[in-house]
Order: sequence, then structure tokens, then C-alpha cells
Amino acid sequence: MLDNVCVTALSFTEYVMSGQRGRINIVTEQRGMYLAEDPRVCGFYNPVRSAMRRAANSTEPEIELKRAVQEANRNGQPRAFEEIADGFLPWLEKLRATGVPVESAQWRTGDLTLRVRPHLGLRKRDGSTFAVLVHTKEVPLTREAANVGLRILQHTVEETLPGATPMILDARRGRSYTMSSRTNLAKLDVLITAEAVGYVTHWRMSA
Repeated sequence: MLDNVCVTALSFTEYVMSGQRGRINIVTEQRGMYLAEDPRVCGFYNPVRSAMRRAANSTEPEIELKRAVQEANRNGQPRAFEEIADGFLPWLEKLRATGVPVESAQWRTGDLTLRVRPHLGLRKRDGSTFAVLVHTKEVPLTREAANVGLRILQHTVEETLPGATPMILDARRGRSYTMSSRTNLAKLDVLITAEAVGYVTHWRMSA
């Protein structure tokens, strides 16, 4: 019996947006990170994500991001963190929200289990809340991929942040996505099921 594949919702979302030619490469790369004995291999963006969470509760959020840039010590981190700060800080200021705790959840489709933990939980002054996945990569987030991530958040939001609106933030560009009321959720679920089959197939092929 073949093992179930378990990755994060964001990893799966990045697979969806990678295009047919890049999918084998991205799954091979992700598989290597997940199976690496050294946890630092898959933690490139963790310091800046932590800084973003602190910034959401700070009266001077720019200081938290500046510290993340100054403490960046891996190849490519300083530039990446600067670009994320340049996109994230104006977005956060415009949203006018503060951080709230989130929980973890899992959602399964076929042989693929997705670990879902929003990178940010945010509450606006009117009391509305958002469960936010943060895309930090250099490649811009597409609407199609955002819809996939948003649907996964919808399936799990009552476990991660009950009552919240799912949101995905393309941090470098300071652009956030929520699910359009015009989205055909039934067709989106079919797409996710098909993409999950493809992900698992590529994962097993790269073993």
C-alpha cells in the first residue's frame, strides 16, 4: 500500500501555479525539503513570516521587518525580506488590523493530506477577522492558484479561526485575494481533486 503524501496547503498552491513544465521540478524540490534531516532547509522564509506576525501587533511594525532584514544570514534572504517588507507594510497599514491567534488543521483529498495553518490571523476594527496564507516567493501569485488556496482555507477555517474570511496575501506585491462570490465552487473542488492526483503522482515519481 502506498503512503499518503502530506504537505502544506501553500506548497500545494505553489504546485498549482507552477505550470505543466515546472511541476516535476517543484515537487522534486519540495520533496527534498520535506524529507531533509536538517529543518533549516525548508525554513528560508520563517524569520520574515515571524516578523510579519509580530508586526501585526506592533505600534511600529516597520521595526519588526527591518530587524528581520538585518538578521538575514542566508544567501538571498536580505533582498527577499526587503521586497516582502516593501509589499507587506503598506498593505498592513491600509488594512488597519491587529493579530489574533490561529490553530492548525488538516484537510485530505485522495492520497494527499494538506496541513493548514494560516500564517496570519487578523482582526479589523469592525470585528471582522481573516485567516491569511502568505505567499512570499518571487513569482507572482495567480488568481487560479489563489482560488485553490482560498478553497482549502474555506474547508478548514472553522478549525483554524472560526468565522474568519479566508485570504491569501502575495506579500512582495502587497496584493491580497479573497474568494469571489461568482466563483463556481463545485468546479473548483473538481480542479483541486485533479491537481491533488497530479501532485501525488509527481511526488511518487520523484522518489
